[in-house]
Amino acid sequence: MKKLFFSTLTSIILLTSCNNQTSTANADDFEKQLQEQFINAKEGEVIEIAEGTFTLTRPLILDGAKNVTIRGKGKDKTILNFKGQKDGAEGLRITANGIVMEDFTVLDAKGDCIKVQDATNVTFRRLKIGWTSLHDTKNGSYGLYPVQSTNVLIEDCDVFGSSDAGIYVGQSKNIVVRRNHVYDNVAGIEIENSTDADVYENLSENNTGAMLVFDMPDIPVKNGSRCRVYNNRFINNNTKNFGVKGTVVSEIPAGTGVIVLATNQCEVFNNEISGHNTMSVAIVSYTSLQRPFKDQEYDPFCGGISIYDNKIAKGTGAPDGKVLFGQMFMAVFGDKIPDIVYDGVVNPTYLNSDGKLKDEQRICIRNNGDVTFSNMDLANKAKNKSSDLKPFDCATTPLQPVKINL
Repeated sequence: MKKLFFSTLTSIILLTSCNNQTSTANADDFEKQLQEQFINAKEGEVIEIAEGTFTLTRPLILDGAKNVTIRGKGKDKTILNFKGQKDGAEGLRITANGIVMEDFTVLDAKGDCIKVQDATNVTFRRLKIGWTSLHDTKNGSYGLYPVQSTNVLIEDCDVFGSSDAGIYVGQSKNIVVRRNHVYDNVAGIEIENSTDADVYENLSENNTGAMLVFDMPDIPVKNGSRCRVYNNRFINNNTKNFGVKGTVVSEIPAGTGVIVLATNQCEVFNNEISGHNTMSVAIVSYTSLQRPFKDQEYDPFCGGISIYDNKIAKGTGAPDGKVLFGQMFMAVFGDKIPDIVYDGVVNPTYLNSDGKLKDEQRICIRNNGDVTFSNMDLANKAKNKSSDLKPFDCATTPLQPVKINL
């Protein structure tokens, strides 16, 4: 981005505030100074933001400067509030490599709270991100939103209030999402059209759905794969869906644990998945949504999926039949939706000459306790649906851990 200001900055910039009650003039000065510091940031610089609550009306934009750290005094001490935002669609918008963001809060952005695009080596650490008006369709879509990026680390963050996904990683590769608390979003965590992602030791609760691993059509990066979801706690995600109508996420029923949609080579293991009123785990193709798409390179089917060694306990409430996914399941099962459901729709290219799935494309479900299950056989309008788990008692080749060199 063309430099708009030409002030010389020291390598560490300190913003100070006497207390949280500042005059309008002081607030305007703070915002102007901070925007200048983002615009004029140099390689290797540390932008430090002091303790306090600061009201901002325009986005903070960092473009091109490498290896910049943006650091507050703590996620409950340095608070950037965009409640009165007049311009822009994000709180922070970043297109730069080697960025570290840590120890501050971003609230009530007009659109997404923090968007990072086309970047390599991105760290989100100890951030608090969200919207203070919970369960509101007018809230922004994403809390943390890295897209088309490589080497993404999201750790020890609190994210809440998103009308789509709290933590959304899209069209990216080499991803670690760990030890975060995501709550009161439509989707807690979503990995979409991304390759090589490890999602572990997170707590996802009180969302509409805890965890989504999706591949979608008609977007630049196609057909994600190799996602490991493990050692997480996905509990009591029964919040009424408040997503924007017409989006896929708005069709997720309240009471959803994990949905794996149209992706390949995904492992879900050693998780606690409990208290969900609609279903605990679903493995479904995009064709089940009955939505048209034009993308000829898109593979709408699931293959190489392994669900194993999870602790699963269904919720005690009624399933949600007000949205598409819920209606689809209830049309087949009524209000007795099994813990684990598989739509049974297979890409013909996944089959051997004998009509059986190739080993690398098998759907494997084992060691999840005393769970109910159904192969829905949606390709045949559920004529041959089956609760027999024996054909799915198998194992896929384990995926390798994701390594990130930040």
